[in-house]
Amino acid sequence: MNTEVRIVSAVLCVALASLRAQAQSAGLHNSGSAAKVPAISQLNSLLRQPLPAKARAQGPPTLYNPDTLYQYIDGGADLYLLYDFKALLHQDFKVGTSDLTADIYEMNKPEDAFGIYASERSPSYKFIAVGAEGYRDNGILNFVSSRYYVKLAASGANSDAALDQFARLLSTRIAGTRTLPALLDRLPRQNRVPHSEQYVRKDPLGHSFLAPAYVITYSQGKQQSKLVISVAADAQAAKSRADQLLRHFKQSGESGTAPELGENGIRAKNSYEGRVIARTQGRYLIALFNPAEDGAQLLTTTAHSLP
Repeated sequence: MNTEVRIVSAVLCVALASLRAQAQSAGLHNSGSAAKVPAISQLNSLLRQPLPAKARAQGPPTLYNPDTLYQYIDGGADLYLLYDFKALLHQDFKVGTSDLTADIYEMNKPEDAFGIYASERSPSYKFIAVGAEGYRDNGILNFVSSRYYVKLAASGANSDAALDQFARLLSTRIAGTRTLPALLDRLPRQNRVPHSEQYVRKDPLGHSFLAPAYVITYSQGKQQSKLVISVAADAQAAKSRADQLLRHFKQSGESGTAPELGENGIRAKNSYEGRVIARTQGRYLIALFNPAEDGAQLLTTTAHSLP
């Protein structure tokens, strides 16, 4: 081996040793293919010392990436991947006499984290002030904050206190926005069902051409309506989605243009989806399924509230 080859080999060995040392210092077991060191240290920092009182880690944490997530949630991984899942940090703890598991999912964007969180929560849960939104239900405490979806589960004596302590700690350590997607704050509040908002990346209300879209439930008396805000690339793409909606109802029922509803207005119905009114506003297609008597007003108010 000549001198140049020996020097290159030595440099490579030092670099590899440095990477291994960083991963080991993070205390992580990486499940499957190697993950990038910055991702390891960033996630691991959320569970750094100091931890809540009496909390002891049970073995090293485990990091899952998009290629290995199925090893932890086989059957559920595809939904997380749909929302641009990046990494999962899993760690078991003993907190006094309680057993606690922390799962921290890192998604690509805050709306992706909200989307997967919202797909797993129900408006009937007990909601609490943690992160952007969180809830408790039978030994679990889940919340969303920035691009992270945090799922905590605990059992044993004082498990509720342990969940609260870990939730507060993680919410404080997660950087970035602690609010729900900004578009939701713009939408009408009157008659909106609390905690019904969703961000759907695939087939909103069964229509692939509407994705991605925000879906919100509105209620008047016993009648519930679904407001769909389909987010297109630009105004032309939004009109294309409106045209597809019009064609769908022409093929399955009846539909027609409704200029009185606004830009690219539509009125339509069929036997299994009922009535729908829709219009565009810039890059958005706004559709109201099963509209109440004053549904046109909700459609107009929504359109005027969008950026």
